[in-house]
Amino acid sequence: MPSESTSLQEDEPYFRSVERTSNLRANIFLFECMVVMSLYIFLLYGWKLEYSSQVNLLAAFGAIYMIRVNIMSRWLLPRELGMEEITVVILFISSIMGSYVILAKEISSVGLAVSSILYAFGSYLNTWSEMQRKFWKGDPANKGRCYTLGLFSWSRNINYFGDSMLFAGWAVATGNWVNSWAPIVMSLAFYFFHIPDKEKYLAVRYAKDWPAYLTQTPYAFIPYIC
Repeated sequence: MPSESTSLQEDEPYFRSVERTSNLRANIFLFECMVVMSLYIFLLYGWKLEYSSQVNLLAAFGAIYMIRVNIMSRWLLPRELGMEEITVVILFISSIMGSYVILAKEISSVGLAVSSILYAFGSYLNTWSEMQRKFWKGDPANKGRCYTLGLFSWSRNINYFGDSMLFAGWAVATGNWVNSWAPIVMSLAFYFFHIPDKEKYLAVRYAKDWPAYLTQTPYAFIPYIC
């Protein structure tokens, strides 16, 4: 457990606070991602669609996302991956990617451009916010403090919002509005489940910083909205 978490009692909230002792779960997650990505590529090029700019973009979106989440799981996150992340999360991501292939329809070049912008901006919000926090946390002077700067000053969970945006862009690239179910379900899960659970823990772990952070950044998910 991180030193700043040792004051938590057993009946108090916790959120993914176990320090990593090995890369076993990260390796399991990597293997799962490789299997899912292989099936995704097979479905794209070997079964559902013909070679096209749309198919190539969908393949690129899948590859970029899988590479990014594995870099995050191994480098950006000092904690252990939770069982939820190597079971429920990977199954959810698999269902999304399967839907994005099976329900894909042709789309115009304008649609592909819009999807690329949404995907790129969402990836930026998620990845750069995590990197900013990683660099800040690396300074011993910030040990035990809550990171409230950079993109996390826009929203307390700007990384979650970035994920929702990139999956929205990915859905647009499929050319089928039915695939909007994925970013909608993801956003609802973040807002009504993950964020309350996470912030309940953070309010205890960072008891000194949290009240000021709530005042400074009142938006839990979408900047300037909610």
